[in-house]
Amino acid sequence: MAADALRIRPGFPDDRPGVIRLAMRALGWRGDERDRAFFAWKHDDNPFGPSPAWVAIEDGEIVGFRTFLRWELTRGVERLCMVRAVDTASDPDHRGKGIFRRLTEAAVAELTAAGYDAVFNTPNAQSRPGYLTMGWSELGRPALGARPRGPLGAVRMAQSRVPAEKWSEPTTVGQPVADTLTGPGLDALLASLPAPPGWSTPRTADYLRWRYGFEALHYRTIEVRGGLAVFRVRRRGPSREVAVCEWLAPGPDRRALRRLVHAAGDYAAACGLGSAHGLLALPHLGPVVTWRPLARPEVPDLDDLAFRLGDLELF
Repeated sequence: MAADALRIRPGFPDDRPGVIRLAMRALGWRGDERDRAFFAWKHDDNPFGPSPAWVAIEDGEIVGFRTFLRWELTRGVERLCMVRAVDTASDPDHRGKGIFRRLTEAAVAELTAAGYDAVFNTPNAQSRPGYLTMGWSELGRPALGARPRGPLGAVRMAQSRVPAEKWSEPTTVGQPVADTLTGPGLDALLASLPAPPGWSTPRTADYLRWRYGFEALHYRTIEVRGGLAVFRVRRRGPSREVAVCEWLAPGPDRRALRRLVHAAGDYAAACGLGSAHGLLALPHLGPVVTWRPLARPEVPDLDDLAFRLGDLELF
């Protein structure tokens, strides 16, 4: 088959069944109702807007897809219109045709023309070199902290140098997000929080209810002094990791965090929370953040970005 038989075009809603079938072949998805609902929640229901997508077509079949998640970052009254490079796959029978690169380069060109400011993501060690050759910059690793549940928790944490599972572990600790991230009290809580020290995701009620509202991911909340923390429990190797995704409170609450770890897992992990919360710094273990300028040429320093784990975890 000649190379020019491969065609790259924007994705359309009618492509969804073919995209899901390809994800089953290339990514190991089951293609069941949970996978379909997950994809729709992530890419259709996002309050920042539906996800731009591109597909690679050969002989009428989808042999590659590339989807970018719309996002925003704000700093005071400034706003960046962003995308996150997330879901992508190439058909195993069509390797060696540069599908990933061609999809990505087409997306970059069209997103730039559409006025998007930049794209960020946290690629793994295998895919990161490819991104760097296409104009991405490596910003570094955000401050990651952890709190083990005693000596055994510390041992299990040290043994968990593998990617976390996509799907969460169910837990009865805390309260369901649907019961707590609702009502006028949430708006009052968000208004009381200090401004983040840099570019950050705008924590609005609509955003939080969407981001943590997909039931199959089992996000939950606990009460902490002055507010709430959003977490989920996920397997990472032999460990049950308590991922603290949001700290919606004006200050730390060590006791609440300690109780959470002892009740729900082997250790807690968080980004942007430090020793005041009783966390031990893990300077070399956080995800590597990369950034690709689009319509806005400036590349920020990592210190300019006030990320929480909920901004960076793969979901």
